[in-house]
Amino acid sequence: MRGKLALWLRAQWEAGVFQTRADISMFVLNTVLVAITLATAGSLMVAAVLANFDLLPHPFASPLGFDTPTTVLIAASVSALIAWLFGMAIREMALSRAKYERLARLDPLSGLLNRRAFIEGMAGKTADGFFVLFDVDRFKLVNDMHGHAVGDAVIVAIAEELERVFASLHLVGRFGGEEFAVFIENDDRGDCSLLVEEARRSVAARRIAAARGPVSVTLSAGIADRPASRPFEAVFEAADRALYLAKSLGRDRTIHEDEGEELLEPSRRIAAGGRRR
Repeated sequence: MRGKLALWLRAQWEAGVFQTRADISMFVLNTVLVAITLATAGSLMVAAVLANFDLLPHPFASPLGFDTPTTVLIAASVSALIAWLFGMAIREMALSRAKYERLARLDPLSGLLNRRAFIEGMAGKTADGFFVLFDVDRFKLVNDMHGHAVGDAVIVAIAEELERVFASLHLVGRFGGEEFAVFIENDDRGDCSLLVEEARRSVAARRIAAARGPVSVTLSAGIADRPASRPFEAVFEAADRALYLAKSLGRDRTIHEDEGEELLEPSRRIAAGGRRR
């Protein structure tokens, strides 16, 4: 039993339900107090019922004066207490469940939607729009030169800028590593381009403190049209190809899917050797 409890607590910790060790301590303390209260209340109720039927030994029943009205009062009070405790437990379980479900949808570092939640949210959008795939340029170099703590700070800063630019009107998520995604619920290509460029400029202007001096990064972006009838896989592949072009053509730029492969000569594509740096 103890082993199962330890495994359950560990699972809750890894899932983000418990943020600190203090959360675990408070959970254990509350559980113990509720158990003691229920045990005490149950004992009193059982004693009251036994005394009412003269089944409780005299030395215990006599001092307590268990007559019928007292028995009814104690039973009612204990029942109310148990009902209240169960109500509180159900409420806490519902809150914990809601918190768990919310945390399960978020990327733990950036606080943005994770890949699964983003795709689900985008699937629920019936309006036309644009899917934008962002990738941090030369992010590996940031980690190599300044350490992963600074790299994490860069990810958080980018998430803040993307949330600020796209606000709550559009979906913003982190797809993992240095890759972010946005669904712009707007069928105006000009508006889409303005938002994407504003996001890229704001990220480029952001400075992240580091021991070796402030760090700044740029973003490359690929944009794909997303009519409501177009499958996500096709949209993602189109945006990914456009992002590849943006990376291969020098990074720090945005390419729309219809700008075409002709922007990248075959020899340059081979020399580029991929886009994930």
